[in-house]
Amino acid sequence: MEMSSGFYASGDERRGTPALLRDVAALSFKTGPDSVDHYDLSRLIDVLVTPVGNDLGHVAKDIEAVLATIQLPKDVTLELRGEVANMRSAIGSFALALPLAVLLIYLVMVGLFRSLVDPLIILVAVPLGWIGTVLLLHLTNTSVNVESMIGTLMMMGIVVSNSILLVDYANRRVQAGATAEQAVLQAGTNRIRPILMTSLATILGLLPLALGFGEGNETMVPLARAAVGGLAISTIMTLLVVPVMHAMVLGRRVTHVDQPTAASEEM
Repeated sequence: MEMSSGFYASGDERRGTPALLRDVAALSFKTGPDSVDHYDLSRLIDVLVTPVGNDLGHVAKDIEAVLATIQLPKDVTLELRGEVANMRSAIGSFALALPLAVLLIYLVMVGLFRSLVDPLIILVAVPLGWIGTVLLLHLTNTSVNVESMIGTLMMMGIVVSNSILLVDYANRRVQAGATAEQAVLQAGTNRIRPILMTSLATILGLLPLALGFGEGNETMVPLARAAVGGLAISTIMTLLVVPVMHAMVLGRRVTHVDQPTAASEEM
């Protein structure tokens, strides 16, 4: 096709004389895309955004706030895809994984302690750790993302292990003949050192990362802050709330055990 001369050459002279292009088509110059992309059989135009100086969640919210003010033509839709869609899908999966993790931990401890109540006392420290996680993320203006969810899961494991130390030691002291109050006090006195060592080692190890020191660690900052905030609050609450609740349960348990013994002695 020779646009300059306005002729169409077929390349085969046996078909006859060439026809003038202006007799079979109308030529005009217009601006258009060099390629047309499709997604699910619909035409697609990609607008690529690279967040700089802010996390992906905040950038996505800012973009959605701007797009909400735009009057779209008919049959035109806007959708955030790519890393934003993957992040939101992962957060939805973690929203299911957190309760499932708590349930699995409870079922394992039911088999280990052979009790339905003791695992519940141990798990009391988990929501107390969530309070610290949410509080520190809010104070540092850190978004809830996949990394912070992973830090929350890590914090839950450490918190549960600390509570197990208290509850298991108090149960063994009761079996040795101590009262509920004595067993809880001895558990707190003898187990406070390993609990503080475990929590402080984790907090101090993650503190530089939580403060944002070092280059290239921006993606791991939410993980460190979630773990540090949860451990800081849950460690204190574990040493205060868990022993009090355990003492109440042990007091009733020892009372129920002593009553049949007293009745048999009277007979």
